[in-house]
Order: sequence, then structure tokens, then C-alpha cells
Amino acid sequence: MNMTPMIDVVMLLIVFFLVASKFKSAETDILSLAYARNADRMESPDVSHRFVINVRFADTGRGKAVVYTYQGAVYAPESDSDMERLFGRLRNFRRIYPDGEVIIRADGRVEYRRVRAVHKLCRDAGAEKVGFAVNPLLSREEE
Repeated sequence: MNMTPMIDVVMLLIVFFLVASKFKSAETDILSLAYARNADRMESPDVSHRFVINVRFADTGRGKAVVYTYQGAVYAPESDSDMERLFGRLRNFRRIYPDGEVIIRADGRVEYRRVRAVHKLCRDAGAEKVGFAVNPLLSREEE
């Protein structure tokens, strides 16, 4: 019995699942989100029409830096070419999903000016629905 085709298929499956798991983990970066007293729940649980940008710290080897991530791609805010690419992806998203929502997930330790820069980039790209992912503060009745 020739096992070569079976080994090829198994190797392709392993590679597929490794790549797919990387994309999934990039979308759900573990961030310590900021807390908000008056946070509203998201209107729609449909994630297909959402563009989620993570603003987080990254260890660059020379210390901590702030990076933006979207679907596994990393964008450095200091790089004009990276910001152009992110802007282009936002414009593409807006063209495909005119009613789509942009969600900014920012680590609570990131400076506000970095989050504001992402928000400005989204607005410049034409995004009308921009939301921020936060941890809601529980009231005494909900605790």
C-alpha cells in the first residue's frame, strides 16, 4: 500500500490548521481593555461586517512599542507605509461593507494619543460607525 499520498494530505492539513490558528489568535489578542462606566452592548453579534483593530504593546527587542494589528498583520504607527496599508484596508472594507462597523480594541496601558490616531485614521477612511471595545464597570445591582 502506497502511503505517500496519505502523508501529503496529513502534512497539508497540519499546515492549514497552524495557519488558521494564527489568524484566529491575532484577532483575539489578549488585551487589558480599559473600563467604562456607561458602556453599551454591541448592537449586532454578526462579526462578518466588523473590522477589528487591536492597539497593543509589542516587545521589539529594544523595548516596548505600540503596534496596531488586524487579522494577523502588524502595523507600526511610526511607519508611513504601514499606515498607508492600514488606511487602504479600511477603505476597501468600507467599499465592500458600507454599513460595516470598525471596532478599536485598545490595551488600557496604551497612551490615549495612539488610540486617537487610530480613530482619526478610521474617520479619514470614511468609517461612520467606529466603536471601542471596553470592559464595563458593574453597578452594585449587577454584582
